[in-house]
Amino acid sequence: MTSAYADFIDELQQDVTIPIQPPMDDLAPGTRAVIYLRVSSTGQVRTDYNPEGISIPAQREACLRKARDLGVTVIDEYVEPGRSAMEMTKREAFQQMLARVRSQGDVDVIIIYQLSRMARNRYDDAIVMADLRKRGVTLVSATEAIDDTPVGQLMHGILATFNEYQSRQSGADIAYKMGQKARNGGTLGRAKLGYLNHIDHSDGRVIRTIIVDPDRAPFVQLGFELFATGDYTQEELADELYDRGLHTRATRRHPAKKVSENKISQMLRDRYYLGYVEYDGEEIQGRHEPLIDEDLFDTVQEILESRMTAQERRRVHHHYLKGSLFCGRCQRAGIKRRMIIQRTINSKGAEYLYFFCRGRQKGLCQAPHVNVTLVEDAVERHYSAIRFSQPFI
Repeated sequence: MTSAYADFIDELQQDVTIPIQPPMDDLAPGTRAVIYLRVSSTGQVRTDYNPEGISIPAQREACLRKARDLGVTVIDEYVEPGRSAMEMTKREAFQQMLARVRSQGDVDVIIIYQLSRMARNRYDDAIVMADLRKRGVTLVSATEAIDDTPVGQLMHGILATFNEYQSRQSGADIAYKMGQKARNGGTLGRAKLGYLNHIDHSDGRVIRTIIVDPDRAPFVQLGFELFATGDYTQEELADELYDRGLHTRATRRHPAKKVSENKISQMLRDRYYLGYVEYDGEEIQGRHEPLIDEDLFDTVQEILESRMTAQERRRVHHHYLKGSLFCGRCQRAGIKRRMIIQRTINSKGAEYLYFFCRGRQKGLCQAPHVNVTLVEDAVERHYSAIRFSQPFI
């Protein structure tokens, strides 16, 4: 929660007289409550505090204190470690709690640390609250003045609106920073096989970079070299590399194991190993060290394509302009996005090829599909209009 947001809510709560808890008449002796606790990241599970929120133990303490103030009996708690608020349907503990409310009917009150722990958009908030009210269940926040009174519901609505705004703004900020990092050649997310995530500390700043994995990078290079001989299938290559010592990196939850055939297949097709990163349809020179060269990569691609089934080969569309065209509409908006090619077949079996902006796949561009023939004609007219000066000739 930003300081400006927190200050606004504090001032609002001071200006408006709001009951600190639901009317005690509604919470008779023997009222049964459950506690719902959630943190957004696994890092918060293991720490007392970080900028995104407070830990499970701290939330539990606040909720239990609220339960004592209300005089209710806590009969159970539901803990969601490291789950985003934007994934309500994927939150197992939250769904279990709702299922209990609907089926057993032994819950009168749900206590949460903050409204943002339950939902980060108004739609989900409204759906859940309607369901709880229908079943006579009261939602109580340990730190916010929300209840079933008219004023409490007003505050609930304001908080839900601000939570959605904050979530969307945070998402936009993250997307912008990710885009800037990628356009500067940085790697987003976890390092690929053969590389390691690395943290540098410089002048008080934390700089996250990618370095070559000294243990696994040689196996990646070997994998490309072996496959380029044409003597291995992808399954055989996965087995061969495992026999020679390649395995996944062990984590606290998962022991080291064989790198899957699917992972090997992705590796053999990934231009990241040539030193490139891809973001939003654009290929960018990365800051990481390449592990192979273009000749080796091209040889591997030729072998992969030669082994495709007829059906798989029909999905790969080759064209001399492929990779050379960029969307004009996005270009005018200051964004560089490639045009990609698509093949369609009508009900009579006629085949058509179109170029379209890659941004359409993510709903980021509305530029129409363009028939390949029209594109070819436009390119031909453009080059026909080029005239070189006599000295140049």
